[in-house]
Amino acid sequence: MVKLINTKFEIYKLQRELKRNGISCVFKRYTKNEFGEPDHVHDNIVCEIKCLYHEQNSNIQITTGETTQVRTKKIPMLLCLYEDTSLLRPGDFVILNEKKYKVTGIVNIQEWNLIGDISLEVVDNVIQDRLSF
Repeated sequence: MVKLINTKFEIYKLQRELKRNGISCVFKRYTKNEFGEPDHVHDNIVCEIKCLYHEQNSNIQITTGETTQVRTKKIPMLLCLYEDTSLLRPGDFVILNEKKYKVTGIVNIQEWNLIGDISLEVVDNVIQDRLSF
């Protein structure tokens, strides 16, 4: 049995939710020096996207000898319209609630080219910020 999905309705639901609860996110990218390396002092605005913040759970297993510890790690993500992500690249960053997040990837949900999910990583200190690019 083939199940048909009404993609117009799915995109309408997301657009409605973005209007109601979406936050405006300004994504930036560091300028590059004459050697093509990130400047880390100057940045340019890449785009502004209306998004829904959510978190995904990820499990980390640490095995020591005969015991295994499982920890849950939260992965911050932004749900948005896929067409809005066309200018984004991994390494771009956004500041939300006074925290800096680096874009690590963009997922095309169901390969419909309608809904995008931006994976983020918290940049927690200056050293990570300099070494991550």
